[in-house]
Amino acid sequence: MKITTDTLFDEHGRRLPFDGMRTFNSVSRRYYQLNQPDIQFDTVLRRMDKNAGVDDSISAHQFESACLDLMKATQEDASLRNIFKGTHVPFMCPKIADDVDLGEELEQRWLAAVESSFSETFPQYHFKSILQGETPSLSGTLTLAEGARYEHFLRARRQGPIVGWYFPTALQEYDVSSQRSQMRTLPLPETLVLSGGFEAAAALVGSPDLLMNTETYPPVLCLSAFEHTDERLMLCFKAYGLSLEFWLLSQVLVPGIMQVSEQWAGGLTLFTVIR
Repeated sequence: MKITTDTLFDEHGRRLPFDGMRTFNSVSRRYYQLNQPDIQFDTVLRRMDKNAGVDDSISAHQFESACLDLMKATQEDASLRNIFKGTHVPFMCPKIADDVDLGEELEQRWLAAVESSFSETFPQYHFKSILQGETPSLSGTLTLAEGARYEHFLRARRQGPIVGWYFPTALQEYDVSSQRSQMRTLPLPETLVLSGGFEAAAALVGSPDLLMNTETYPPVLCLSAFEHTDERLMLCFKAYGLSLEFWLLSQVLVPGIMQVSEQWAGGLTLFTVIR
């Protein structure tokens, strides 16, 4: 697919749809919105270290410098620079071993960390994990979606801790299939991937107010780099009032037709290994 515009993202950081993409609106009316979190890198790192056990040998200065260097390099690329006009959230994920069960790590490390950070910050509200379908656990149920490029993210995590930016609304109003298929036209194939559960959760650990919005409705954050064994289900974080929930949610509108929703937002993840 040939891109005929200088930028791939609009003035709000949303990926510009092209022919073949299934979106609720070609030009979003931005009914569902996220507020940009106030980024204090030392606070974000402290929350992630406390709740998710990231590498405590990495200083807040190293974390901030790596993230800002990545931002600067991206903004020098005309096709990508507008992505930072959308909501952008820093994160860190620790190094992993060669073999990792996606569902087990998401459930045992990251959902537990999100709950801990959210409950500490907002004790008056709840975090809940709701798994629809026939299995009570995520262990053994998740694989990487074809074309998501997330294998590059996992490969980099085997080298060392990963830091970067999560753009939760870059693919707002795209259906899950189109979130995945648009990846083939994006540059930087090894550092820009479709968002999955690990870094989205890490971003929520560091910025637990991400889905807090008292002025308008926040979108549902799809984790579309991960695919469930039950293809009818998609993974997401969503607000329930001012509380926070993780869902395995049906994406079937009617039998044979998948949902395309104004409320759903797929994310993109930009990352680098920190040494």
